[in-house]
Amino acid sequence: MILDKLLKTTDHASRIIAHPLYQIFPHRLVLKYFNEINTDYESIYNSNLNIKKNLEIYGLLNPIIIDGKNKILDGNQRFFQLKKYKISGSLFYKSNNDDETTFLVKVNEKIYSMHQKNKLINDWNFLFENDLIKFTEKNMKILQEGVSENTFFRT
Repeated sequence: MILDKLLKTTDHASRIIAHPLYQIFPHRLVLKYFNEINTDYESIYNSNLNIKKNLEIYGLLNPIIIDGKNKILDGNQRFFQLKKYKISGSLFYKSNNDDETTFLVKVNEKIYSMHQKNKLINDWNFLFENDLIKFTEKNMKILQEGVSENTFFRT
């Protein structure tokens, strides 16, 4: 099969759901079916060979980013490629403002780069490296979401 590397499940209605390999902020993920998604772009992106090749080699590495109105802010090309292969939905990052969108895009780019270099991503340390620190500092709220007082061990 062409998309063997794609992590996917099938829902109760036999629809195929694509799962991103890296889900760095799981509390920001929302399941959306593609018929719920809005995009301003044409399906001309179906012919993007780099995106197609990357999906075949790696699967879906990072979530596509949407806003509160389900409009794609980053990932149109991946969206159209997945649709082309009869994928019905995916887990998306939901962004609430421009700063969050920029941060999530930068994180996705960094993860893609690290994955290509076979660098292990097992914590959030990469968010505090020189190329991401200024974006991370503006978006500490995302790192704090979903963390309760009970999460931390107290001595």
